[in-house]
Parts: sequence; C-alpha cells; structure tokens
Amino acid sequence: MEQFGKKRKYDGKADFAKKQRIHEKILSEAPQAINVVEYAKCRAAELQLLDAATKQRKVSQAVNGLMSISMRRRAMSHNIKRLPHRVREMVTIKANKHKKPSRRHRRRPKNLLQEYVRRQKTKVWLETHIWHAKRFKMVEKWGYRIPYQPTDKSSRASYRATQHHCQMIDVSYMCCIEVQGNEEYILSGVSRLCNSQTGLTFGAKLYLEGTREGSCVLYKQGQYPLGAIGPVTFFWRPTSESHPLRQLWIWCHPASYNELWQELEASFSHTEDCAAQDVSVEVSCPVDEMGKGKNVSELKDKSPVNNNSEKQEIQTGKKDGEEIKKTDDNCRTFSEYKGKGKQQKGKKETTQKPTEEQVIKVVNRKSQIGKILMTSLKDRLVRHRYIGPESQKVLEQTLQIADIMFNKSEPSHWWKQYFQDQKHSLGFNQQREFWEGVCHCQSAAELSPHSVIGLAVRDPRVIKAKKWNDLANKETSEPMVSDDTGANALKISQDISSSPLWEEEIRKTVISTKMSDFEINQLKSEHIVPGTELILGEDESRIPVLLIQKEGINPTDMNHSHYGSGWDLVLPAGWSMAFWIASIYHGARAGGLRELQCLANEQQGEHFPEDFPDTAAGQAEENRIKSEKEAEHSRRPPAKRPNFTKLGVVHPFSWAWNELVDEKDDSKDFYVLREKNDLKTLRKVFNIASGKNKKCLKDRIDEESHASFKDIISRHKQSLVYVKIAMNSKGCPEEMGTISIPTKEDVNRMKADGFFVGPIKLQQTDPQQEEKKEKRRKAKLFKKGILNLPPKKTPEIKADNLESVDDGDREVIGYIKHGGFSLSSGQGAGKGFCSLLGLEKLHQSLPYQRNLVLIRNPRTLQYRFAQISV
Repeated sequence: MEQFGKKRKYDGKADFAKKQRIHEKILSEAPQAINVVEYAKCRAAELQLLDAATKQRKVSQAVNGLMSISMRRRAMSHNIKRLPHRVREMVTIKANKHKKPSRRHRRRPKNLLQEYVRRQKTKVWLETHIWHAKRFKMVEKWGYRIPYQPTDKSSRASYRATQHHCQMIDVSYMCCIEVQGNEEYILSGVSRLCNSQTGLTFGAKLYLEGTREGSCVLYKQGQYPLGAIGPVTFFWRPTSESHPLRQLWIWCHPASYNELWQELEASFSHTEDCAAQDVSVEVSCPVDEMGKGKNVSELKDKSPVNNNSEKQEIQTGKKDGEEIKKTDDNCRTFSEYKGKGKQQKGKKETTQKPTEEQVIKVVNRKSQIGKILMTSLKDRLVRHRYIGPESQKVLEQTLQIADIMFNKSEPSHWWKQYFQDQKHSLGFNQQREFWEGVCHCQSAAELSPHSVIGLAVRDPRVIKAKKWNDLANKETSEPMVSDDTGANALKISQDISSSPLWEEEIRKTVISTKMSDFEINQLKSEHIVPGTELILGEDESRIPVLLIQKEGINPTDMNHSHYGSGWDLVLPAGWSMAFWIASIYHGARAGGLRELQCLANEQQGEHFPEDFPDTAAGQAEENRIKSEKEAEHSRRPPAKRPNFTKLGVVHPFSWAWNELVDEKDDSKDFYVLREKNDLKTLRKVFNIASGKNKKCLKDRIDEESHASFKDIISRHKQSLVYVKIAMNSKGCPEEMGTISIPTKEDVNRMKADGFFVGPIKLQQTDPQQEEKKEKRRKAKLFKKGILNLPPKKTPEIKADNLESVDDGDREVIGYIKHGGFSLSSGQGAGKGFCSLLGLEKLHQSLPYQRNLVLIRNPRTLQYRFAQISV
C-alpha cells in the first residue's frame, strides 16, 4: 500500500523530448533560407500600414489618451476648457459628429416625415407597414418591405387560425395592370401569352361576364411550353351600355411584374401592328411646397397614388391648422404617431437647396398601343386576404352597407352623382340583398367559386366594434340557414359584380375626401357618452370595394372542410389601415408571408415563385436560397456540419432539374407540364385508389391509358411533373431531398417486415479528407506566424461536381421542393417535381406499385417509403 501512497517524482525528460520533436518538425517544414528582397515585398503593405498608424493621431472616446499622465485632470470629462488648445478642437469635432439627436427632436412630425421619406428611398412600404413593424419580422423582397411572420406566434398558430378562425394577410404588394379597349383586340393580344390546353383563359365565357375571377399561367409569346412568366389572376369589368370599351384587371406577383408588362406591350404591338407609346407622367414636387397646401391632385397628373409609390414616397398636405396626410405610404395622418401633425414650413435646416430626399417623384405608368391603353395600377389598389371559416363573420361586422338615400339637393358627393342613375341604384339594392344572404351562410365555400361582389360600404372608423361576448351570444342565438335555402338561392349576376371602384375619378375622390383620423377622433371626443356610434350623415365617406371568393381545397378523407376558403377584399388606396384595424377589432388574426407559404404547404399547392422552377422569378429564388445555404454551411466548422461527400448527396444546396430531364446534355431547357388532359391521364396512372377492387382498378386503368401515356412521354421528354408526397410511416421529407425508385428487394422486404421503414445507404469515403486536414493544420501554423507563406489553395471537389444523379442502385427521379409535418393529415408530407422520364422508369420497374418511391433527406443516409400523387 505504501507504493500507491507515495507521490511519483516528476521527470521532465519526456516532455522535453516531445517538445523537441515538435520543434524539429516545424523547423523541417520552415524554409531553409530567406530572400530579403522577397520578404520585404511581402511585408511592404504591412509596414506602410504600421507607419501610417503611428503617424495618424486618432481621437478616441477617452480624451485622456491624447495627453500624458501628468496633464490629465478629472474635470476634463465635463468641462472642455480644462483641455489644452491643441486637443480641444479635435474633441469638439468628434463630439459634434457623433452626437445623436434626442428622441423628442426625432419624433416631431416634420422630422418623422423626413425620416420616413429617407427609409423608403430604396424600398416600398405597405400602408400597414408601421402597424406590422411593431409586431412582425419584416423582410425586404421584390422591392417591398413585407411582413414575414409574427414575433409571438408560430406556424402552428397560423394553421389553427386558418382552420378554425380567420387569418388576415395584407397582400397589397400584388401588382395590377389595367387593359382598356375593344374586347376583340384585348383577347387577341392576351391570347398570345396563354394556351387553352392549360385551362380556361381570358376568353372563357365564364369570365367574360365579369362575375368571376379567373387564373392561368402566362408564357412568352410563341415559346409555349417554354418561357413561363408566372401565374396571374384576372377579372373583367361587367358590360354596361355607358361603357362600350371593356376593362380587364390582371393581377400578378411583383417578381414577374416588369416581365409581364414588357410581354403585354410586345403582344399588343404585334396585334395592333404599331409600336407602344409610353404616355407615363412623372410628377415631382418639393416636400416643403407640399406642406404649404399644395396637393398632388393639383400637379400635372392629378392622380393621387397609394402609399406604395413606384419610385418615391408621396405625401399631401393641407392648409395651415390641418394635419399632413400621407397618401403614398399609409394615407394616414401623423396624429396616429404623435398627436396632431403639423405642417412643414421652409426647407431643411441642414441644406439650402432641395435634395433628392426633399423632392417627391410620382410615375403614373401608362402605355398606348393603337386602340389599347395599358395602365399600371401597381400600388394604387389595396388587397387584403381573409382565410378561414370565421372570415365570413369578420367581414359581416367590418363591411356595413352604406346608405345612399339623400335629399334632392345638388349632388356634391361622388356617390350621389353615381347612384343618381337608376340602373346603378337598382344594382346597389341587389348587392345589398345578396350580401345579406351571404352573411347567413356558414362559410365562403358554400358560394359559387371565385365570385366577384361589388359593395359600397361605410367608413369602418365610425362603427363601434362589438365585444366578444356579444358576438358569442349572437352566434348561439341565431342559427345559420341551411344550404338549400341559403347558398343555393344566391345567384351571381353582372349587377352584383359591378362597382364604382373601376372608375379612376371615383378612386381619386374617395382618397381626397377622406376625413383624417384626427378629425374622427375629435368628433368622437365631443360625445357626452363615450363609445357611442358616430353619425356623420352625408359627410361620412362611402367606400367602393370588391369582394372575391376563394374556394380552398376540396374535402378529403383527412380534411372534411374546404380548407383555405375565404375572401379577398380590394380597396382604393388610402383605406388599408382603416379596414385593417377594424378587422383586427372584430376578431381577425394577422399573418404574413410565412403564413401564406404554410397555407400552400398544407394544401400541397403551388406557391409563386418558389414552386415555379421554369420561370425567371423561380430561378432567382432558387439562386438566393442556394447562396444563403452555402454561406450558412461555410460558417460552421467542419466538425459541426455534415460531410455531403460521405453522405453521397450530389446537390446539397440546389435542385438539378436539367440533369433530371437529360443527363447527357445539361444545356437543354426544361419546363413544367401543365396541360390539363395530360395531367388527367397521369393521375389515372399514378394515383392508385384504395379498396377491395384495387388490383382490378389498376389493370383497367393501365389498359385504357397506356397508349395515351406513351404519347405524353413522346411529346414532353423535357418536362417536369408536379407531385404530392405522403409518407408511409414516420419521418418527414425535407427541402432538397431526393425521390428515388425502390428496388424489388426493398419492396419485398417492406412486405415481409411491417416495421421496415426503408433501406440505409452505405457511407462513402471522402478522397480529400487527409488533404483537408493537412490544409487546416498549415493554416493554423500560418496564423501563429510559424509559416511565412500561406498554404496554397487547392480546388476543392464539391458534391456538385459528381458525375450523375444516380444514388447508387436507386435512381433519382425527382427532388423535394418543400416538406415537413402536415398538421391537417397528421403525418409527414411534402411537394416536389419528378421528371416525366423518371415516372416512366418507375412505372416500368413497379407496375403494380407505381406510386411507391423512396425519400432521402440531404443530411441522412436513411431512405423512407412514401407515396406520390400527381
């Protein structure tokens, strides 16, 4: 026991020998001789920086560092006269340069307005931007500042709102293009950008009446099925005797707006056989003149623009004593931010001449092509989206039909002049009766799909929001009308779909005659009983709006309701915030861009631009995602990031669509198959039904569709097919995962073992692993200063440089665009694209289980069985 209790003597010979071996190894790698000239050239830049740093005297925050210890005094920190004259001037410049104005100075209406103008110089704000900026994470996309997600809610809360309540999203960044002219000329021009094989287009009889909204995918003229631009929605103005020319509104995504505008100009120019003339009007006015009472309507264009101006922000001012209105951004008074707004007088204190920030520029984009007039309504209309079963009740409380009964006095309001026409007055009565019937329906899905309803409603700011208890009692006391007497009795007509919102002059008047929030609040404060409804009579604003029904998805075994159904509310510019706050008070739950993506993922539908890889906007989005993922991957150390070479992942940060279509020639362009009849045939082949007669159904479908399936393959070899993915057991698909064909051994093993989820891929070796280690070791020595020359950068073999997309014995036929856990189905689900040639190989290898595939995520070796459907 004594031998264990004794302390062993320390012998430093072993450590000394180890250190000596390390030094010998370092010296062996070090250069034997140093060339003085080359050494000085390599260090010349460093010596120059060192010399400049020693000569330059920097003014630090601690002024004592400029003087010796004997000259430092405690009172120098608050009395600048205690400093020597040689230092006093430098410290004064430093202090004045970094002095931040006080919050009281920055929150003045004048300075606040200038700050908002500066912040919107490179991007466009929505009218609800300030409300969202306090509650949402904001992102900059497509030239807009868009709310992305709430700061206090997850995606599960978004699903709960869309499934059981009402989700409201501001989609005012959607761009509208108005085409006006003869119906025949319009149809001949827009028909060159679409194909009837993809579905109903602009000339369908269902849409020409103007009672329903249509949708289609547009292409560059003469390039179908290549050259896709993106999806659009559209609706016509109902025909009227007073308006012989037809009007068409085309709504598109801002990512494809410029491309669509150019293609429309080229198409109409080819149809009209004349060049497009740009008749756009640019209006500029200094900010100080706007504050002196000059209005935007008094300028050349005489058309106030929404807060989302295409070039710069727009503000309008009133006379002295009235607050400043902001029609470009929020169309709201600054009394919402800091009391009653004051008028801007004079120029900025810091400058004498008006700068770019002091000049407001407005571009009203128009193009005349023969008898066709194209007008950009981008940022001149507001669009709110209501999703969920409770959206009906929220809109019922928010939209209250206005009273158009007036005395026989001289008409001084726009609604008096408009509804003097007997036809317009009768149409208003029909709209009111139709809306009362709609309010008795349980959900928007009970109505005719994509119906367009025109209404003239009251100012929502003067309506008192009811309490939650009152709404709950109303729901329990008033039973809903059944489908037979309610929704089926409601028939849409052109009178119901007509609206004064189509008139440009009316839209201008509605903006210019809007009462400010300060005036509304001032009138409310004069009431003896607080909270009573404000009655303004004829002075109350009447706002024309359009309601567009959204049908959602059809009921399935997993989801028995029309999930995603709701309404789109189209408003004139300047009224977004009023209706937004009113809807929030009535129970709507705000969402952002993430909520729209989650809704599309739950519906397993395509969302632009992420799910349109054959468009320019979709490819730009993929490049952005690739660069972000590569940067995130490179920021992590090698031990904390996956080795995709060992995992055998060919493209960990991108989707190799070209290689799926043709492995031999990557230069060939691909496209997404969107022809309705061909997709219907593919559904018969790959969407296998479940039931007792499952095998008979497979054989019968094969015999009927085999010839047409072969014909589709011969015509669309370069095409991709959009597929929906559902996992067989546990596991969730992830973005950029692979879709592979299972072998017969995998299928037999799955049938024999019920717990077999899928095979496991063998881990591959990294041929450059030792070289990478040596490179990292030399980099550390160079950083410590032991090595004089940096290690040579050798081209690293990335996973993208592998030869093919074959994943061993299991060939890759597609990629996953998005995946995760589906809350509606309660299992892993996703969506992606497969090549048509890959689907043919899947059909040949597994004729009786042709919808069975293997899914592998990019960070794992585990395959999992899943089913696809077209």
